[in-house]
Amino acid sequence: MRSSDRVTLEDVARAAGVSRATASRVVRGDTGVTAKKMKAVRAAVDSLGYIPNSAARALVSHRTGTVAVVIPEPDQMIFSDPFLTQTVLEISSALDAADIQLVMVFADQAGHGRRAAKYLRNGSVDGAIVISHHRFSGQVEAIVSTNIPVVFIGRPVSRQTHNSWVDLDNVSAGRLAAVHLLDRGVRRPAIITGPLDMVAAHDRLRGFRDVMAGEGIDPLLLEGAFTSDSGRAAGEALAPRIESGEVDGVFASSDLMALEALRAWRERGLRVPDDVALVSCDNTPQAAAADPPLSSIDNPTDVLGRTATDMLRSILDETWDGQPVLVPARLVVRGSC
Repeated sequence: MRSSDRVTLEDVARAAGVSRATASRVVRGDTGVTAKKMKAVRAAVDSLGYIPNSAARALVSHRTGTVAVVIPEPDQMIFSDPFLTQTVLEISSALDAADIQLVMVFADQAGHGRRAAKYLRNGSVDGAIVISHHRFSGQVEAIVSTNIPVVFIGRPVSRQTHNSWVDLDNVSAGRLAAVHLLDRGVRRPAIITGPLDMVAAHDRLRGFRDVMAGEGIDPLLLEGAFTSDSGRAAGEALAPRIESGEVDGVFASSDLMALEALRAWRERGLRVPDDVALVSCDNTPQAAAADPPLSSIDNPTDVLGRTATDMLRSILDETWDGQPVLVPARLVVRGSC
């Protein structure tokens, strides 16, 4: 056989001394083939360098071998938010280990959402993993209406309708941040939330407020957007209140916002933690590398990405137990508080 020729299943069968049907069953991973024949076929596959035709395999299995990762956020946020980028990398790694191709689907606007839903509906992918979704956006509803298997990273607004999700225990995250600030002597706290049409932002706020209310404290609230710009704006708005002593501790609901607030305070000559204590959430590498390093709630992208991928595969294989996964919150204490 010339090296330029494509190795076929017939070549494998001939080299193994079995029928084409038997070779096909071994390549597909079917049972019912004797150990001797299975060994012969696998040896032929290895020696000939046979690569199964993915299109033919898809016809047999009714699978494309492709999974979509859908992020209903602006493009610039997807590529600038370390939590999002690291989560996508973890999903990609988990899919690659299972020999599944990842495709990115952007759905940040109504038109994009409809186009994304149309793409998902046309049979191009086996399922989808949705990261970062908002209440009332319409994109998630459009994606779910495609009737392909969908797993969410981040609890959906309607748990009754969508139970296939994995998320950080964000209520506990807010509580941990509040308890830590109180333990450090903070009595005039503020919180920079994420967008409150997102469950994660709402839950972190709820946990934070619950603990503070138990101490008779009503924290100052500034709504951010899990973006650098909103963190900068919140930091600038808080600076005079820190200078006057009105605020002595801050929980920023993401590292990205915390880092920009920290930068704004430094430009005003304010010191963390001497003038204001700071706790954030996500525990990204950027938080650990900050000056001072940020105390941050760990939002483990490796666990979230791997668990979401495993859940989607179990749904496709019809072995899913029907239960969502809530990841425990953990505070990593560093120099900012």
